Amino acid sequence: MALFLASCNDEEESFPSLITEMADGMTDGSGTLTTIITDGDEQYSLTNPQTGYVPNALYRLLCGYTVEGQAATLYTLEGVRILRDSTSVAQRDPLTIVSAWQTSRYLNLHLSVKTQGGTHCFGYITDSIVGEHLYLSLHHNQNQDPEAYSTDVYASIPLDSLEGSLITLEGKYDFGR
Repeated sequence: MALFLASCNDEEESFPSLITEMADGMTDGSGTLTTIITDGDEQYSLTNPQTGYVPNALYRLLCGYTVEGQAATLYTLEGVRILRDSTSVAQRDPLTIVSAWQTSRYLNLHLSVKTQGGTHCFGYITDSIVGEHLYLSLHHNQNQDPEAYSTDVYASIPLDSLEGSLITLEGKYDFGR
């Protein structure tokens, strides 16, 4: 029996270690994404600006990038949904909260939904306010899209849209401010 071993050498291509996090992306007057601002308030100019966006707009993004000085190079880029108060149209179709975390400006969510590729609507629902304690759940309208396979959805709730010094999401995620 033969044993084959592979070794690495200096000529092989290596891939950089990526930072993957949510950030705000700003476009210029031509609709080119030129800058990202991380949730840690670090601002980076992009070495590889992205075209095809709305001019002079702010986007919420999930970025995979490397940094050198005050410049970032994007390797992956995905849109993040900004959730708004949907209490008046509350619907609770199934979804899974994979993870939730708070930054200085956002409550960030990694969700999983079952889909066959249809359009889904998301938001948050104010269930109750007790003193300074805000209780939230998530609005999800599946729009009759059959539950077929799981897909990841990333979303953020701007903290400046929420009242209260303690926030409980879905009864199990607590965030203080």
